[in-house]
Amino acid sequence: MRRALLVLLTATLAAVAFGQSTLDQAHEAFRQGQWNKAAQLFAKAAEEAPDAKSRAEIRVKLAWTYFFALKNRAKAEQVLRQALQEVPDLEIIPDLYTDDFVALFARVKSQGTPSPAPVPTRPVVVSGGLGALRAKLATAVDAFALEALLGEAKTLETSSPQAQLPDLLELEADILDRLGRNQEALRLRGRGQALRTAAQAAPGTVVVPLELIRQARQYLVAERPQDAIALLQGVLDALPSCTPAFEVLAQAYVDAGMFEEAYSALQTAIMANEKPELLLALGELELARGRLAAARDAFRRAVSLDPANDRALAAAGLLAASMEDYASAKEFLDRAIKANGTLFEARVVRAQLALLEKDAQEAVSQLLRALQVRPQDPWATGWLGVAFLALGDVAAALERLELAARTGQEFTLFYAEALLRQKKGDHVLQLVNAEQENPQAQLLRARALLQLGQHSQALELLQRLSRLFPTNGAIRYVLGFAQFQQRQWQEAAATFEAAASLAGAPAFTLQAAHLAAKALAAQNLMDAAEVPPPPPPKR
Repeated sequence: MRRALLVLLTATLAAVAFGQSTLDQAHEAFRQGQWNKAAQLFAKAAEEAPDAKSRAEIRVKLAWTYFFALKNRAKAEQVLRQALQEVPDLEIIPDLYTDDFVALFARVKSQGTPSPAPVPTRPVVVSGGLGALRAKLATAVDAFALEALLGEAKTLETSSPQAQLPDLLELEADILDRLGRNQEALRLRGRGQALRTAAQAAPGTVVVPLELIRQARQYLVAERPQDAIALLQGVLDALPSCTPAFEVLAQAYVDAGMFEEAYSALQTAIMANEKPELLLALGELELARGRLAAARDAFRRAVSLDPANDRALAAAGLLAASMEDYASAKEFLDRAIKANGTLFEARVVRAQLALLEKDAQEAVSQLLRALQVRPQDPWATGWLGVAFLALGDVAAALERLELAARTGQEFTLFYAEALLRQKKGDHVLQLVNAEQENPQAQLLRARALLQLGQHSQALELLQRLSRLFPTNGAIRYVLGFAQFQQRQWQEAAATFEAAASLAGAPAFTLQAAHLAAKALAAQNLMDAAEVPPPPPPKR
């Protein structure tokens, strides 16, 4: 709630700072997906418009908001009737709207409207047309003159013929550039060029300003998301149902870190045309917002729309694995890999799932295939070392883990384990810092100390770890092993028995407890045998 208020306050301050008209604010609200607010602002803008034509055109936008966004057909029809009362011969550009809305407009218009009462209009004072304004721009020398000229252009815009509007918007953009308001200029250029594209399109065709979309993508490649946003906002001011513009706008918002705005843009695009690519983008956005369940739903919806879509299957599988839904993860990843065997990340995560199932051979197979795609990748190389370690091939594991460990810390402990199995305890002590708080790291140090014959130090470390992590079965088992090596049979038996019920202890821990108990009994017999029996009584 506080974030929503902050966004609204920021938008309000921006409107004041940049002198946005009510109509501009309505366009902004529509683009943000704030449709009730957009409807209120369009209604207000219509009341403020200086002439009947402008009021009618704004009411068409209001009707479109009710029809397309708010799903209120009755209200849309009522507003269209008001627009046609203002201008009975009003026309709309069919390519800007859906077929259903065009049909509704035609039906309302065919019903006829009563003659409207004369509406007083404000006098429009513009000293000259477009050519005169361009001449003034050429001679304007300061910001004061430019601001005055911008006001004249805005006034002329309300009465300008539709065919002249793109040129007038280009003039306004030139003025804004001179004032240093470049993103406002970009927005006007986007609007003007989109209107020009719509005017040049053949009747009945879907209008998509491909050149503007391409330019916005170039801004994203150049890491200029705010420029892409401004340009696409202008496109949507002119073509409010242009789904490709919403798609690229969503990516621009993501690049700018504006996740809430990106979500609104994507939802608008999905509402117009639900397709797997948009749902994948929505899922990735939900991940960025930390909403895992919503991301899961988006990915799975993409899979339901296109069951053979390898990207959707892989995304659903990877997310399921991160949410520890291993059965679903395995199913989705297997389907993804079957559809596209070059999916690198899917194969590596599938190998990790195989290791969880103790199927090391399957893990090795998946990782070898992954490394065919990226031969030098340290992540896949490290996990291949882990898989070889699980197979018992310590030499092969050591080679891969050493390569992976050089690039980061993720595989250091696995590398230390391989070294330990190669009887290189001294290397382990150098590799694993004594100050590390990770219990697995400290357990490796204790095992290395035992391997090097430093039993007292190992015992001291293991006893401390047992106090710090009393439910760790692996630590408790190694402590019992150290006690056994020190011939502390009674303590070892008790430690093994306690470890057997804890998570992480080996399956043979109870057997070790029985062995320690037998050793204790044997020791007791030996101790008793060392005491000579008393001599027999004399007769």
